[in-house]
Amino acid sequence: MKSIVILLVVFCLVSCKDEVKTSEINSTENREITTDNGHNSRNSLDWTGVYEGVLPCENCDGIETSIQLNKNLDYVLSQHYLGKAEAEENNLNETGKFEWNKQGNTINLGERQKLYFKVSENYLLQVFKDESKVMGDSAMKYRLTKTNKL
Repeated sequence: MKSIVILLVVFCLVSCKDEVKTSEINSTENREITTDNGHNSRNSLDWTGVYEGVLPCENCDGIETSIQLNKNLDYVLSQHYLGKAEAEENNLNETGKFEWNKQGNTINLGERQKLYFKVSENYLLQVFKDESKVMGDSAMKYRLTKTNKL
C-alpha cells in the first residue's frame, strides 16, 4: 500500500510540473517580441552635423575622414589617405543619401565602398556590416567626433 501511495504522489508531481511547463511555453509563443522604436539614435539625438577623425588603414598612415550628415538624409563624405603619394585615387569626395537600419541606431553610406557607423551622442563609431564593433584598445581609432552642428 505504501508503494502505491508513493507512486501516486510522484505521478501527481510529474504531471503538475509538465502542465506548468506547457502553459509557460504557450504564453511565450503567444507573446509578440517587439522593439521600442520610440527611443533610438535617429529620433532622440541631434545627429546632423560634421564628424571628423582619422580612421585606421592597413597600407597607409590613416584615412583622414569627414562626414557631413544632413536632416534630409544627404551626406558628404571626404576621405584622404595619409602617407600615400598625392594621387586622385588616394582621395575620395562623394555625396549621396545614407540609410538608417531598422532599429534607428546605425547608418550606412558610400557608393564606392559601403561604410557603417553607429550613431551616438556627438560621435560616429565605425562598425562592421553586421553592426558588430571593434573591441579593446583600438576601438577608439574607429571614432569620428562631431565638430559642429548644422
